[in-house]
Amino acid sequence: MDPAKNEEYRQLLLSLVPADGESIGNRALREKLRGKIESRGGDLSDKDYWAIRRSLIDEAKIEQGRGRGGSVHRMVQAGKAAPLPRAESKLYEPFLKALENGYAPENNITRFVSEITAGQGRRPTGGKWTRPDITLIAVRTFSFVPGKRLEVVTFEVKPDQDVAFDGVYEAIAHSAFAHLAFLAVHVSGVKKDPDERILQECKRFGIGYITFTDPENYDTFETVINPSFEDPDPYAVDKFISNQISSANRDRLREFLR
Repeated sequence: MDPAKNEEYRQLLLSLVPADGESIGNRALREKLRGKIESRGGDLSDKDYWAIRRSLIDEAKIEQGRGRGGSVHRMVQAGKAAPLPRAESKLYEPFLKALENGYAPENNITRFVSEITAGQGRRPTGGKWTRPDITLIAVRTFSFVPGKRLEVVTFEVKPDQDVAFDGVYEAIAHSAFAHLAFLAVHVSGVKKDPDERILQECKRFGIGYITFTDPENYDTFETVINPSFEDPDPYAVDKFISNQISSANRDRLREFLR
């Protein structure tokens, strides 16, 4: 299919998916699309339908759903995001640099993308607790394990221990698509001892716990608890990357995985 016709059919398919987020079955959508195309003198094979549908899913314009024969629905735009707490958001940039310059080399990660994924405004990401503050995605290889392995590492960053407890449960939610999930808490010289409740919950759910005094200096980072390595559903991982990672970084990941 030539590119112009492919784009025409993509837009036509998207126009047939309800704008309010309601689902439509693949069979019904395919037949509606085929009817529209045939009325214009064209034709649509089942293979063409699945390819067009897949491209729209990859761009997070529609999402796969349940139902007999499967379904799709639009990715409805979220409302305006609440402003992030200043004390927390000002940690993100330096914390990200510390991960790139410290966490990655310490863990022998050479091919990776990383970005701030908190507060993505009206972008349809699936809800507040599906948005880690910081995400690092590594493409790893090993001497005796064949192939390449994708590893999603998420960080929930909190400015102090007084607001850190909720971060445990946010990090737990990230385990649905992350291989490693961390809670990272900024501590001062006055209050360095970790909250025992936080430690207990992190251990119970396999969440990593990091403390740091200077967000830009990885030498001040301490991994108090190592996270459990999870094996999330590949579909959930793919959906997370498609919905929340920038197009430039998605392209870099594709290059790493070739």
